[in-house]
Amino acid sequence: MLDIQLSKAKIFYDQDQQAQEVLISYDTFRYLERLLAQLREHPQGYFWSEEWQTRIREGEADIQAGRTLQVTGENIEHALEWLDE
Repeated sequence: MLDIQLSKAKIFYDQDQQAQEVLISYDTFRYLERLLAQLREHPQGYFWSEEWQTRIREGEADIQAGRTLQVTGENIEHALEWLDE
């Protein structure tokens, strides 16, 4: 449902490197407008979509199968390698 890539947005920064404006295509704007309208009508509807429910079930299956990794500051490189496997 939500398929927006940050690479499609142009961010303009001020002298202090603080983001000030974002430029997106009109199609992306309309998509976000429709999504926000849906969320206003059904605030939790997106999270009950089949896409999210599938992701939740996959995550729960990973946990049950032990496919998890506790990440700390000391093992962040190992965690990134583990994600690439």
